[in-house]
Amino acid sequence: MERELYVLEKLEVAYDLVADSLRQAPQLHDVHLDQALLVLVLAMKRARRSRQLRPPPPRPIYQDQYLPF
Repeated sequence: MERELYVLEKLEVAYDLVADSLRQAPQLHDVHLDQALLVLVLAMKRARRSRQLRPPPPRPIYQDQYLPF
């Protein structure tokens, strides 16, 4: 079963889709997709500041009890 994406991850996917569309079809710059990129960047900045909207930090690979010192 796949896990649900966090809001920040969804915003990053949306940004990648819009940016890729603009790369493939530069004539679409006139339809405000470039402004959509700006809005997505601002939303990602806000989501990074919110604990509920971003994924938890990665867990460390090691456990404290396995450290040799």
